[in-house]
Amino acid sequence: MPLLLFILITLLELLFGAFIIFLCIAFFTGGPFVPSSTTAVDAMIKEACIKPGMTVYDVGSGDGRVLFAAAAKGARAVGIEINPYLVWYTRIRAFFSPYRGKITVVWGDLWRADVSAANLVFVYLIPWRMEEFSHKLGKELKPGSLVVSNSFIFPNWKAVRSDSRHHIYTFLVS
Repeated sequence: MPLLLFILITLLELLFGAFIIFLCIAFFTGGPFVPSSTTAVDAMIKEACIKPGMTVYDVGSGDGRVLFAAAAKGARAVGIEINPYLVWYTRIRAFFSPYRGKITVVWGDLWRADVSAANLVFVYLIPWRMEEFSHKLGKELKPGSLVVSNSFIFPNWKAVRSDSRHHIYTFLVS
């Protein structure tokens, strides 16, 4: 029995350690997992003016709350998430939700992800990565695509609308 307990505890420690490592990686690549509040998600969805059939990406999708809100509006929602624990958590929730088939979550790095199929991209990154990410979005997104940011602005882009109460900013790719 002590050997089995030792193995179980060691396995849990390894899983927890891996989770912490992925949190640290996320911090350096774009942003740590900080869930958007329900009011912020509602404001982001309102600012986005999602129409049924749109393809929406959430880079750094975390636990998927923005994906579920976008799917509820009729969008095809795609999440890019570097933390495999959060990817599986969201996939399991999506499988058992009414939005099964409308939500896809990809385990990957937002810097390597191809977002060119998106009509709309949601971002919640650390401020010092926003300018760099704007260059990627400008190259990959079609003119007329929207980018909705939680809390932080793109320094070289002008917001076309915003919700200052919730710190949500909408940008149009030209």
